[in-house]
Formats: sequence, C-alpha cells, structure tokens
Amino acid sequence: MPAVSFPAIIDKALADYHDQIGVELDKHPFADELRGRDSPDDVLKLLEDKANAFEVYRDGNRKLINWLSPVVRVIHTLTGVLGEAIPLQAAKAIFVGVDVLITVLPLTFSTDAANGVSSSYDALADLFECIGNFLKRLRIYTDIPLTPSMVDIIVKIMVELLSVFALATKQIKQGRFSKEICEEAARRERD
Repeated sequence: MPAVSFPAIIDKALADYHDQIGVELDKHPFADELRGRDSPDDVLKLLEDKANAFEVYRDGNRKLINWLSPVVRVIHTLTGVLGEAIPLQAAKAIFVGVDVLITVLPLTFSTDAANGVSSSYDALADLFECIGNFLKRLRIYTDIPLTPSMVDIIVKIMVELLSVFALATKQIKQGRFSKEICEEAARRERD
C-alpha cells in the first residue's frame, strides 16, 4: 500500500467539511446511529427514514433512495476492498454527509415553499444519480487487485464526495441549490 497517510487525508477532509458547514461529521448524531450498522442495507434503511421528511417522498416518489442505493453500495464495497488502507470512518463520514444533506433540505424551506422543496428534491436526486453513475463505473476496480496508485485515486474520490456534499449542503442553506449545479457536475464528469 502507498506510504501516504490516508487517515491524515480523511482528517483534513473532515476539517474542511466542518469549516464549510459547521458540522463535525464524526460527532454528528447520525454517526452514532451508524454504529453497528455495517451493511449497505442497514445504512440505506437509516437514510430512507431520514428521506421520509420529504413530503414529495411520502407521496410515493422513491427517486432519491433509488439513486442513493448505488452510492451507498459502492462506497461500502470500496471501503471493504481498501481494507486497512482507509478506515471505515471515511465511508461513515460520507454517509453522515449524505444525512446532513438530505436533512437540511426540508429545514431550509418554510411550509409555504413546497415548490422550492420539490425542485430542490429533484435537483438532489439528480445529484445522487450523477454520483451514483460515476461510482458504478468505479466499482469495476473492486474486482481486480488494486495498485497503490489506484488506492490513492479512490481515497481522493471519497474525499471529493465529502467536498461535493459540503458544497450542495451550503447551496441548499443559501437557497441556491438547483438542477444547474447537477448539470455542471455531469458536464465535468464527461470532460
């Protein structure tokens, strides 16, 4: 495995997230809920419970959870494949970041702004769709022996996911989250 200190990289990513959002992911209540929940299905169930806060979701729209599923499953798989190179803390931090992101949306809009929640919900689902599609392609690397360079790339991707979730959370809090952000992310992915 590479000589790079992955725990130090993850610690820096957590500190950057805290600086941007004001939330310490490793001390967030959802981190406690994740203890002992090591399967993707356990994590998805917890996130699905959080997603029930969306009125749109309760009306039968499973779009968000459907796109969260590949994100959770691939992150879980990558963490398992990386083994000791990256602590499970990184995956759990990403899952807590997802929780913060999906929890902040209904809290940001007043009850009079159902349309804002609905359009932001759609944009959030599109963001997870984009991330999920990218991660599904990355999953193929779990079937082959990882080189030190590939481990480094995967760790950097996990750190970037935290950064994306921080940016999206910040934009939602500012009332500026929209599909255009997701379209820009998709354009960057193609380039």
